[in-house]
Amino acid sequence: MKMLVLHVDLFEYWATRPTKIAEKDPVRHNRKENVTLVMVAVEPGDAGKLDGAVEEIRKIMGWQHTSEAFIYPYAHLSDNLAPPEEAVAVLDGLCRRLGAERAPFGWYKKFHLHAKGHPMAEFSRRI
Repeated sequence: MKMLVLHVDLFEYWATRPTKIAEKDPVRHNRKENVTLVMVAVEPGDAGKLDGAVEEIRKIMGWQHTSEAFIYPYAHLSDNLAPPEEAVAVLDGLCRRLGAERAPFGWYKKFHLHAKGHPMAEFSRRI
């Protein structure tokens, strides 16, 4: 699992078009303020790494002084992606354990991002 974790003032996305592997009936638009944005690429075998990922995200949220995470599927972080069913299961597992929402899987999305600029605002992690 590869993650880009950002402390953002504002994150907003719009699901614009489905791919062949798109979820049905997604939340097509969402807006979050002062949140820890977790952009995630799920790789084969990552289902067994949920505990470590959640622990790392919670640690970063503590450093960023946020109470909410938002999960954003971001395949562009890896060239070794898990099958769609496994990826969705891992993303949903992260959401359940963190009490978080997520952007839809398998959709082209447009997004607006306004990141904070402090020393703990940007992290990359490989779990």
